[in-house]
Amino acid sequence: MHTLICGSLAFDTIMVFQDQFKNHILPDKIHALSVAFYVPEMRREFGGTAGNIAYNLQLLEGNPLIMATVG
Repeated sequence: MHTLICGSLAFDTIMVFQDQFKNHILPDKIHALSVAFYVPEMRREFGGTAGNIAYNLQLLEGNPLIMATVG
């Protein structure tokens, strides 16, 4: 039996920052926060609420059927 999953489909852009943000944000200047971070690695993954739920349901041996908007 299929399970109908309604939601969105999207691409997630994942960026890898190889440090901790707390090392670059000054607590006494938080009211005027202006930062830029170098991220040497970036990848695109399938995502969105319907995609994520259907993927995990499939891992649980379910039978998802997606009805979604794409964007």
